[in-house]
Amino acid sequence: MQRIIDRTLQVRVVRHNEDLHVCRVAGEIDLLTVSTLATVLEDLHKRGVPGIIVDLTEVTYCAAAGVRVLLDATARARWAGQRLAVVIASLTVARVLRATETAEGIENYASLSEAMLALTSDGS
Repeated sequence: MQRIIDRTLQVRVVRHNEDLHVCRVAGEIDLLTVSTLATVLEDLHKRGVPGIIVDLTEVTYCAAAGVRVLLDATARARWAGQRLAVVIASLTVARVLRATETAEGIENYASLSEAMLALTSDGS
């Protein structure tokens, strides 16, 4: 388990198994904290983790910069044959994605259990 705390953002990575890591994010994703999330997601990408779930359930604020990091991480994962899914149970985060019209570009689920089921199944 890896834990990073940066001002008002906490990021904890839990290894579910060798093929799936869950990145739990809590707090505010803004211009001051977004680099922490970007660093963690880049590290998981570089390690070649096949499945990554970013759980934003406990995020209380998400700026457009956070959406950009999620879109970039999604694109990198697809290019590398990895899979990145985002749990968007927070109404706050859902509103930002809807406002920026990016929800369609990010594989997203309403709960962690849905995302885990999707990423541990055969991919269908």
